[in-house]
Amino acid sequence: MESTRIEGTVNDWASRSFPALLVVERHGIDFHDQGTRSFDEVCREKGLDPAAVAAEIDGVSEPRVPSQLDENISLRDLIQHINTRHHEYLKLELPRLRARLDRMAMRHPDRDGALLPRLREVFVAVQTDLELHLHKEEDILFPSIARMERAVANGNPLPPSPFGSVRNPIDMMEHEHSALQEMLKSMRAAARDYVAPDYACANFRAVFNTLKELEADLHEHIRVENDILHRRAEALERGA
Repeated sequence: MESTRIEGTVNDWASRSFPALLVVERHGIDFHDQGTRSFDEVCREKGLDPAAVAAEIDGVSEPRVPSQLDENISLRDLIQHINTRHHEYLKLELPRLRARLDRMAMRHPDRDGALLPRLREVFVAVQTDLELHLHKEEDILFPSIARMERAVANGNPLPPSPFGSVRNPIDMMEHEHSALQEMLKSMRAAARDYVAPDYACANFRAVFNTLKELEADLHEHIRVENDILHRRAEALERGA
C-alpha cells in the first residue's frame, strides 16, 4: 500500500531546523540542486518512504518555546536551569552556526550586496561576546550566588567576595546584556528580519530559522537572569 503523499518541497522540509537539514543530508537528498522539487517525489526516487522521512524530520524539529519556570525554586536550581536550558544550547548552536556562516560567506562573498559576509561579521561579534559572557557567569557570578544561598541556608555569614557586593558583577552582566540586545538588533537588520531571499537554498533558510530561534532564546535567557536571578540574589544579600 502506497504511503500518504507528503506535501511541500525539499527546501520546505530541509530548512525547518539544523537537525532537519542533517536528516535530509543523511538520506542523501541534494537540497542544493533539488530544493525546489517535491519532497515526496525526490524521496520516492531514492527508494525512501516520504512519510517516514517526514516523521523523522518532525521528530527533531520541535519549535523551541519558552519553558515553564517556577520562579520560586532555589537559586541553585535556577542557575542549573539557566545553564541547562540556555548556556548548553548556546554552546551547541553558536559553533554550528559559525561554521555554516563561514562557508556561506566564503561561497557567496558578493551576492545580494554582500549579505552573507555582513551577517557573518555581526554574528562573529555576537558569538565572541557571548562566549566570554558565559564564562564570566559560570566561573564568577553563579558560584558566588550559590555560595551566598548556601551560607544563608546554614545560618552562616555571607562568605567574603573579591568584588564586594554581588550587585557589582550583576551590574556588569546587565550592562553586557544591554549591549548584546543592541547587537541582536544589528544582526536582525543584517539578516533583513530573517526573511530568506527567494534564491536561498535550504541551508541558507535553516541558518535564518536558527538565528531567529537563537534570538528569541537569548531574550528569554536575559529576562530570566535580569528579572529573576539577579533580583533574588540582591534581595538575599540585603536580607543576610
